[in-house]
Amino acid sequence: MTETNHSPTRRNVLKALGVGTAVGLAGCTGGGGSAAQEGTPGQTDSSKSGGSSNSKSDLIMWNAAFQGDENKPWQDWYTKQFRKQHDTSISVSAFEYPDARQKYLTGGRTGNPDVIEGVLSHLSEYAKAGLIEPIGDRAEQLEYFDGYVQSALDAMTYEGKLYGLPYTGNGRALVYRKDIFEELGLDAPETAEQFLEAGRAINEADTDVTAFHNCTKDGSVRAFQEFMSHVYQHEDHVYTREGDSWTLVPSAETFGLVFDKFYAQVWAGDNPIADPEQLGTGWQVNDPGYLNGKFAMIECGPWLRGWTTGSDIDDSEKTKTLLDEKTAIAHLPRAEGGSKGTYLEVKPVMLNANSEQKESAWKALSLFSSPESLRQGKQVSAGDYLTPVHTDIEPTIDNENWKPFLDVFKSGKALAKISWGPVREAFYSHMQNVAYGKSDPYKAGKQFHSELKDLETKV
Repeated sequence: MTETNHSPTRRNVLKALGVGTAVGLAGCTGGGGSAAQEGTPGQTDSSKSGGSSNSKSDLIMWNAAFQGDENKPWQDWYTKQFRKQHDTSISVSAFEYPDARQKYLTGGRTGNPDVIEGVLSHLSEYAKAGLIEPIGDRAEQLEYFDGYVQSALDAMTYEGKLYGLPYTGNGRALVYRKDIFEELGLDAPETAEQFLEAGRAINEADTDVTAFHNCTKDGSVRAFQEFMSHVYQHEDHVYTREGDSWTLVPSAETFGLVFDKFYAQVWAGDNPIADPEQLGTGWQVNDPGYLNGKFAMIECGPWLRGWTTGSDIDDSEKTKTLLDEKTAIAHLPRAEGGSKGTYLEVKPVMLNANSEQKESAWKALSLFSSPESLRQGKQVSAGDYLTPVHTDIEPTIDNENWKPFLDVFKSGKALAKISWGPVREAFYSHMQNVAYGKSDPYKAGKQFHSELKDLETKV
């Protein structure tokens, strides 16, 4: 669907659209998922942060934002604040996004969890399956509702109805080692050819740093986001709505270009700029690899700036110095015919349409997405708030080298509200075949295009 415009105020337009609290649309389920980070296995419980253990009377939230020791102060504040305000407890569990999606699609009708945090492509899947409830007439009563950034709020809509509130968002950029580029006399690459040339120069300089890494893990949410970032340099949409059906927009040539410049030549060419030994890895190698000084370039969001401690970090002081003094940000390099554009990541928090405690669940959802809560999140993960989704939250950019993220965010393009699972499933096999050198990138582009054309009536 096309984005909904809200004028003069969001409240008036939501009323005009008839946004209500009826159960979401019924429909088939597909795949999907996107994330700034896909998460790490594990579970947190409010009983560990001052809340009660999970019981039938507790609300249940699945929320990957609270995973990791660094986010525990935010979780502690949230669970205690909720219990203080509403005299009930909430239990929080964290899953990897693919696991949470699968569990929710198969078990969400039980009413568990009451509230689910996710990624943008989940929202349309859950809405089509009748698993989340429109929240527009509840949301319009929030005193801070008009402060949400418009593009972030638009991304929360499906078929003209608001299904979630955003709490964080970003655009994907090229994060690169400014010190290495300066030492070798290189400029930030704007084109794919400049990017590949810079990568080869870095590898040839024998700096003990691999020029580049991107995600090639089968099923990796980040791998799909990175691919889409380059597609969005050529088209505003992958699918557009025409009547009751969807029409594929990018050409086979566009898909082939992206496969060629950012996978085939990166991993499988005669002079690859990535380390073939790291094929098939995801963000778990990508992000810590850069933070620990192993890569000169990655494609990433602004959360990286706030990641200076934890088990994945070898030396916190060195990582802080790397981020503060040796890192710069640029728009992603683009293949021939492309322009500035990137994948817009906005994360929604959604209400289970089958919850037996909807009013309490709504209070839990709105508290988590409130400016008060976002300020708590900002304290523990400043990198997630370089480009905040609410005007009451000041951007945390305190370094000139990182300010280009603000411009990158403005160029972001959100996923269409389709079931992205079949698209992603088709993507992974072609991406890996190209990266492993088993398929010609332009042949893969044609096959991928053909498969996505066949999905026009199914997404």
